[in-house]
Amino acid sequence: MSKILLVSDNEKQNKIISQALAKTPAALIISTDEAAILNYAEKSLISVIIIDEELKELDAIILCKKLQAFNIRENMAIISLISQDTDNVELLKLTNAYITKPVNEKVLIASINTNLKLKKAIDTLSTNNSELAKSLYQLDVLYNTSTQLAGSLDKQKLINIMIDGLEKSLSFSLSSTLVFNDEHNIDLIINSLYGVSPRLEHSLKLRAILSYRALFDKKRIPYDLNINDINVIKHIKHPLEEYDLNILKFDNLFAPINVGEKFFGLIEVFRETDFTQEDTTCFQTLARQVSLPLENASLYEEIKKTNTKLEKLERLKSEFISIVSHELRTPLTAIKNSLEICLSGKAGEVSSIMDKFLNMAQRNVTRLSGIINDLLDLSKVEAGKMDFKFEKANINTPVEFIKNTFENVAKDKNITLTLEKDDNIAQTYYDNQRIEQVMSNLVSNAIKFTNENGNITIKTENISVKDIDRTKLTGIENAVFYDNYIKISVKDSGIGIAQEDQKKVFDQFQQIENSLNRKNGGTGLGLPIAKQLIEAHKGFIWVESEINRGTTFSFAIPVLSEKEKFLIDLDKETAKAKACNQSLLLVLIKESQKNSQSFIEDVKEGKISIIRKTANTKEVYFTENDSNFLAVMIPEADKFAQSFIEKKIESTVISGIDGQTDKKYDILYSSATYPEGGADSKELFEFVLNSLNKDVSDKNLAEV
Repeated sequence: MSKILLVSDNEKQNKIISQALAKTPAALIISTDEAAILNYAEKSLISVIIIDEELKELDAIILCKKLQAFNIRENMAIISLISQDTDNVELLKLTNAYITKPVNEKVLIASINTNLKLKKAIDTLSTNNSELAKSLYQLDVLYNTSTQLAGSLDKQKLINIMIDGLEKSLSFSLSSTLVFNDEHNIDLIINSLYGVSPRLEHSLKLRAILSYRALFDKKRIPYDLNINDINVIKHIKHPLEEYDLNILKFDNLFAPINVGEKFFGLIEVFRETDFTQEDTTCFQTLARQVSLPLENASLYEEIKKTNTKLEKLERLKSEFISIVSHELRTPLTAIKNSLEICLSGKAGEVSSIMDKFLNMAQRNVTRLSGIINDLLDLSKVEAGKMDFKFEKANINTPVEFIKNTFENVAKDKNITLTLEKDDNIAQTYYDNQRIEQVMSNLVSNAIKFTNENGNITIKTENISVKDIDRTKLTGIENAVFYDNYIKISVKDSGIGIAQEDQKKVFDQFQQIENSLNRKNGGTGLGLPIAKQLIEAHKGFIWVESEINRGTTFSFAIPVLSEKEKFLIDLDKETAKAKACNQSLLLVLIKESQKNSQSFIEDVKEGKISIIRKTANTKEVYFTENDSNFLAVMIPEADKFAQSFIEKKIESTVISGIDGQTDKKYDILYSSATYPEGGADSKELFEFVLNSLNKDVSDKNLAEV
């Protein structure tokens, strides 16, 4: 029932209004007590207030202004009773409507009904707007929470994000979240507005256990759980006040948390005010939302654990191979030496039968030594401990050496071994010993799998990057291609390799099944080692073959400029610095080719010394866009060394006489240390290149 307050001290008028309103469902209250009137307004106990402008003990205008202090225009309507000839404009501005005196019953009832309907409409609109704003806010929270959940693979963080989203959207008093990290790690996470009493904490534990068991009802529960298994984690906002068991009487919402089809935990929230249907939907949505990220996090953890185990096994395998290989080498050396002594006759006369068996033993010792060397090389390459000595030279030299080495072996099988070399082959950087090792493996395999009276051709040639068929390259990730390459191929007329087997030839311990292969044996390590040695040269190796029509193994290594070789070295040293948690300094100097006095040339000729060179220091001189460059890489150099070198450059470039400065060289320079200057070698070099803006000047000299 609507209540109407009449503020009037005119008894005759009050009687007329009372009689008129008696015909309506509204209740009338008459008062001229200001305190009572303001109390009604503050507590929103009335819907319409009628104020007579002609009050004896109250000022109608002042009363209206006081009522406005309670912002009552949204809660009630004010109607003024005024004379027909009134000029009280201010009062009219402070009220919603007016009725002239003497009061007309029909006008009075109509005005009151109109204002009651208007108030009801405003109340409905306000409620709808409030609910809409709340729904929009909850949707925004759901969206933001979903975004945060998608960005993490940490289970604990995911649960915290979910709880934070629930707190923002529901404004709960307390949440209790039971989380099964594993069978022996079970947490009860309590997020509470106020502190939690010991008996409430105990009750929440019991409640979580009972809810957990109830979820499975007659089904088998995943874990047996008792109160002592639960570790409590509390997050309290205002610890000075405390909740007790009475909070369990608050309205609550409950939901299980699943990871895929597996149970992960449960959550229950309590709030003093009742939850709405929208609150329930929001709660259940968030509880479901966290499921997929938790599943991803679980899979990620499993992958990490598996990778850790695999890395450990790989490390143990490499260590085992290395230890066993070294241990086998010592007795094999003694056996080999003993056999050589026996075969030479120094240990006594050797009969023909003894010579036969001693030679058989010697061949097998040599074969076993080769297997051990392959195992050692494999473990070194995988561990990144293989030493390389890159020098710029003509690759025909090691190719000719291998051809000459295996020529007699080929003749023993009546195999023709020929070399087709390009006399204009480009020079590039390579490790002579490792290229010989690769060539030795390819040529020996060709001889091994080529029948008598066959032929083998070794060929060297210059090619461009477009001549490399990338579809034939296997096991290559994030490959870097250069403009020009040197290609070496070994082509035989042997038994060939089936198409389906060609992808496996570079796999470790992999041997292609055929009768000739079984006859010759082998470890299956030669080609995998060759592949890794060629990739260490930033090159590629591949195979082309047809059954009974021969096989061609080819590899290509890039023709590197001085700068490209330097960048490869920088990449290796940066990786080493990262693995050993060390620093690295890179210095870059640039000057125009038009300079009459060259700073870089003077450094090159030893006239200027700005850096103390060590065995690990590497430098390169190169030209780009009409400018000369000098780049220097110094492993294990820190910011102190960087500052020292920069000041040395500045003091060398500028000389001072009688307080005057003279710029002797015109250069730009920059420097940076790893890891501050970049996360890898590419970022570090680009950072230094883009920072070439330090024109040495008087200002620089002042800092020296």
